Amino acid sequence: MGKYRIFFVYRIKDLNYVHVHGMNMEDKKLFTVLVPSPNDHIDLGQHQEQLPEELLSVLKSESGRINAGIYDLAHWEPYTYS
Repeated sequence: MGKYRIFFVYRIKDLNYVHVHGMNMEDKKLFTVLVPSPNDHIDLGQHQEQLPEELLSVLKSESGRINAGIYDLAHWEPYTYS
């Protein structure tokens, strides 16, 4: 497992942004990144200098899954233990 892990994403479609939530697994710190997503495809061009290189690499490698909605909270089904 790498240093950064994505947990979930939620979209603000009216504004064309996604919030990517995850954790720095080494430091045990949560992070949230606001990423532009025109036409529901994330655009990492504005974040080249602002994000750590390792996190940017994870976002690039997972961009297909993020765009497909795999990480979206809307796709999660609540499950109750009873």
